Amino acid sequence: MSGHSSRLSADLRWVEAMLTDLQRQIDELAGELRALSHLVHVHTLASLRADTDSTVASATPTEADDAR
Repeated sequence: MSGHSSRLSADLRWVEAMLTDLQRQIDELAGELRALSHLVHVHTLASLRADTDSTVASATPTEADDAR
């Protein structure tokens, strides 16, 4: 019976180690996801600014327009 108990204890330690490792991987992936989300947000803002700047630039008279 003690052999069965020690085997169960070893299995439990293995499961706990696997769960700890899984939690570490989840935390790491969550961090990477937050970083990617931030990059997408920054890229989106930059794209919106570029669109706005090009719209404003096309609506603003240029030197060539002033020469006419």
